[in-house]
Amino acid sequence: MDLVRPRAALHYPRSAGELQSWFATDADYLDYLDWLRWHGGFICPRCGHVGGRGAVADGRYKCSSCGGRISVTAGTLFDRRRTPLTVWFTACWMFATGKGGMSALSLQRALQIGSYPTAWAMLHRLRSVLVCPGREWLTGMVEVDETFIGGEEAGLRGGRARGKKVLTGIAVEVTQPRDMGRCRMAPLTDASAKSLHAFVTDHIEPVATVITDAWQG
Repeated sequence: MDLVRPRAALHYPRSAGELQSWFATDADYLDYLDWLRWHGGFICPRCGHVGGRGAVADGRYKCSSCGGRISVTAGTLFDRRRTPLTVWFTACWMFATGKGGMSALSLQRALQIGSYPTAWAMLHRLRSVLVCPGREWLTGMVEVDETFIGGEEAGLRGGRARGKKVLTGIAVEVTQPRDMGRCRMAPLTDASAKSLHAFVTDHIEPVATVITDAWQG
C-alpha cells in the first residue's frame, strides 16, 4: 500500500463481516501487520538500519545490515504465539466490541479454542495492553479496601455457575467534599498486611495519605 499513515475507518475493519472479508488466512494478517508496522519503511529494531531487508518466511525478515532475523509480530501481543492469527484477531474484535465484558469460557466457546487455559492467557494478554505501565501513582488522600470479584459464569448451572472469586485490592483518590478521583485495582495473593502493603506501594505515591478500614491480616 502506498500510504503514509493508517487512517481510522479507512484502513481498519468496521464490522465483523468486513473483518472476515479482509482476512481469510494468517498470511493476510501478517501482510496487514507488516504494513501497519513498517508502512513508512522497514527499520531494524536491532541495529536501527532503515530500508534493507530480505524475506525469510511467514512474516520473518533478515536485516541486510546486521543479519538479524526479525518477525513482524515481535514485540506485540502476538509474539511467540501458538494460536493462529485468524483466531487471535477475531478475539481482538470480540474483546474490543463487546459491551458486557468477556470471560475466558465464553471466548473459548465462541472461537472453539482447544483449552480454557489458552483462552484465559489470550484474554489476559488483551487486557494487559489496556494498562499504561508508566501511569502516575495515586496521590493526595487515597482510600484503600479489598473485595472479592467474580460471579456466575454464563451457561453453567448449580455450583459450577458460581465461578471463581478473586481477592482484589482497590484504591481510590478521595477529593473534597465527597467525590472520587482516579482508581486502581489489582488482584491480591491473599488477605495479609504484606499483600496490601505491596499493592499500596505499587499504586500510591509514598507521601499520600492512605485510609483503610480495619484490615484483617
